[in-house]
Amino acid sequence: MSKGWKHNQQGQQPSPGLLSQSDLSSNAQRALTGDNGKTVGKTKTWVSVTGAGKKYGDHRALHDVDWQIKEGEWWGVVGPNGSGKSTLLQLIAGTESLSEGQIRIDGQDITSYSRKDLSRMIAVLQQDGLPAISYSVRDVVEMGRYPYQNWLGRESADGARVVDRVLEELGLMELAERPLDSLSGGQRQRVALAKVMAQEPRLLLLDEPTTFLDIKYQLQFMELLAAWRQKSCITIAAVLHDLNLAALFCDQILALREGEIAGMGAPRSLMTGEQIEEIFRVKPAMVSHPDHAVPQLLLRRDTL
Repeated sequence: MSKGWKHNQQGQQPSPGLLSQSDLSSNAQRALTGDNGKTVGKTKTWVSVTGAGKKYGDHRALHDVDWQIKEGEWWGVVGPNGSGKSTLLQLIAGTESLSEGQIRIDGQDITSYSRKDLSRMIAVLQQDGLPAISYSVRDVVEMGRYPYQNWLGRESADGARVVDRVLEELGLMELAERPLDSLSGGQRQRVALAKVMAQEPRLLLLDEPTTFLDIKYQLQFMELLAAWRQKSCITIAAVLHDLNLAALFCDQILALREGEIAGMGAPRSLMTGEQIEEIFRVKPAMVSHPDHAVPQLLLRRDTL
């Protein structure tokens, strides 16, 4: 991840925080295969979900979910609305408790960690990452350092250096003193990413992070994640509605339907016409991406 990423268009001045088209292609390729041409990731299992279930009253949101996430992997979590995707992420984040089963983080039962210990390891980014509040960009990014503050709310000088580095890397230094509510939706989501980057987590959980972004900022956001992952080998699990983005960026995909696992595997094996029809009840046309040889789907009319 280089300092002050720029995006140049013919006849325009560079804009901070945007990647060029060549950077987009190279970063996406590195995210998929790594510099050595092999899938990024390590052999150590970092998250282990065994027989996980969650009930809200009589409603069963999740049932008997088994899932292993290895360190450095990028998983996409997909499925129809109400299939349990967000609930699963909340269980892994420790913000919801299991009704049955077990979740282990870095080899330990999740219930053995304090809230502060978990927040040093795990960061969560929701679909609308930040509300339009009047705090400055810098103030918001500094909130990501909360897990490292002592009981007086103080931290070492390293925290300020981390915040400056993140602002620089995401091209936000020029916006550092701007109030958050003066920024566009795409800029706010970039600030939200900066906040979780400042948290320095080992696991990043994202719940539909591109939902409110136009296609330019969707791609930019995913590229920023890919570059961060390439630099730090962070582990990522992201709930995504856009299956094409999931196939382009994720190593593995977990599909849920009605609270149960409907399939999991690499995009090439999971994203077939038959699997998509089984999970989503639509009949897509499947094509291969011309640059990255991963499956992409085209919607057909009158196939419901």
